[in-house]
Formats: sequence, C-alpha cells, structure tokens
Amino acid sequence: MKSRGYGSVWYRRRLPHWLRGLLVLAAGWGVLLCGQQVAEGYGATMEYRDAPVCRGGARSGNGDEGEPCVRREAGTVLDRRTGERCTYNGTSGGTTGGVSTGGITAGGGMNTAGGAGGATAGGVTTAGGGGGGTTCTTYHDLKVQWAGDATWLGVASVTYDDAGAGDRAEVRLWRGDVVELRVRGHIDSYAPSSQQAVLPWLALGCLTLAGGAWALLSGRLSGLFAFHSAGLLFVAVGVGWLGSMALFGGHPVIWVFAVVWTGFAVFWTVSAWRDG
Repeated sequence: MKSRGYGSVWYRRRLPHWLRGLLVLAAGWGVLLCGQQVAEGYGATMEYRDAPVCRGGARSGNGDEGEPCVRREAGTVLDRRTGERCTYNGTSGGTTGGVSTGGITAGGGMNTAGGAGGATAGGVTTAGGGGGGTTCTTYHDLKVQWAGDATWLGVASVTYDDAGAGDRAEVRLWRGDVVELRVRGHIDSYAPSSQQAVLPWLALGCLTLAGGAWALLSGRLSGLFAFHSAGLLFVAVGVGWLGSMALFGGHPVIWVFAVVWTGFAVFWTVSAWRDG
C-alpha cells in the first residue's frame, strides 16, 4: 500500500495563492481598523486629561452640551469589603489575572489607572513549590453612592483603612465614567473607558498582523493551528499591554510585570515552535 506523502495531507498544503492574497488584504484592512480605534481612544483619553473640572452645576462632563469638563458629585461611602483572589500556577501554566488599560488589576490586588494614580499593591501570598502553587492577592473595595447611583470601587489599602461607612466622598466623572474618588484626603484614580478600550484593539491588531504574515509566508493550516501558535495570544496581550502603557504611562512595577509577561510569552512561543 502506497504511503501518503507530506503534500497529500490537506491541512499541510498551502492555501491557493488567490485565497492567501485575500487573507493578506483582509489582515491589512484589520490592522488599519485597529489603528483607527487606537487613535480614537488615545484622542478621547487626551481630551479627558486636558479637561478642566466643571464649575458650579455644570454637567457637560457627562455628555451634555457645553465645554467638556470633569463633573464633581458629592457621595457617601456605604460599605467596604476586602479579601483575597487566588490563582493556581500550574507546572506548564502561569498566573492569570485581569489586565486593565493603562495599568493592571492582577487578581484585584494591584491597581493603577492611566498612570494618573499610584500603584497599590496588595499582599501577595504564594503557596506550593516545584513549579506549581497558589498565588493570592489582597483587594480592597469601597461601595460609594452619589446622585442616585452606587458602585464598588477598588481603592488603595491606606484609603480602605481610613474610610468607613457614612464617610463623605467626592466622585469625579467623565462622560459617565468614574475617573477619581476622594475620601478622607486620599485620592484614587481610574482610567476612562476610552483608555481601557485601547489595549484590546492593540492586541487584536497584533494578532491580525500575525495572521497576515502567516498567510503571506506560509498559508498552511497545520502551522496556523499548531500548538506553538497558541502562544501568540499571550504575546498579543503583552504587546497590547506595553503599547497601552507607552501611550498613557504606567507605574514602574507594572512596566516590569508587563515586560516579564511579554518576554516569557515570546520565549515560550519560540521554544515551542523550535520543538514542534
């Protein structure tokens, strides 16, 4: 019985030239779209950073007519909570945590916003050894109410220690987004939604660019769905993360974390590609 050669396996064959060309064009269009969204997010964020605080009863910072400004609202602390969020570090995996634009919330214990506020690092406890274990990060939240609205906001540990239910607070809003909380002399800042949206678009643009490069240079489905290609997802998040901080700034601790994340993702992807 005649054995099937390399070229006879359908998923190892190159896609037709016309289809690869269409994929390259689609990837180019996708990169331009992502770039446009990043530019719009950057422009909207810079508009917020240059906006003055509203005077008197002005509400234009919430999207009404008039000069855009940051609206101030008198609020009250209703409740507070703290605890730990834990993630498991497997032998072949890594610590997972949520990433927010302009900063990071890793398990809820480290929070910065747009480089405007400082980094607040909660207590981190790691258990286990031999390449695996559990990492727990402390978070601190305050529930604040203002003008008929209320929400939980992550705060620094010093803010949490001094604040209590019934304390007066000042909430600052930009087009409906909470961008700053002031309570008992402490200030905690938060990135507006326009800034938070930049990281996903940067990551998507990175993935789209990688897809276009695959269509141009390879075009084999076996390479696209290979095990090592999964690492590109983590590389894209790292590139988007670094790009976001390059645009908006970030705390040095967050820069180190992002560089380590991206470097490890690139190292793992290259190593898996070589071994595969």
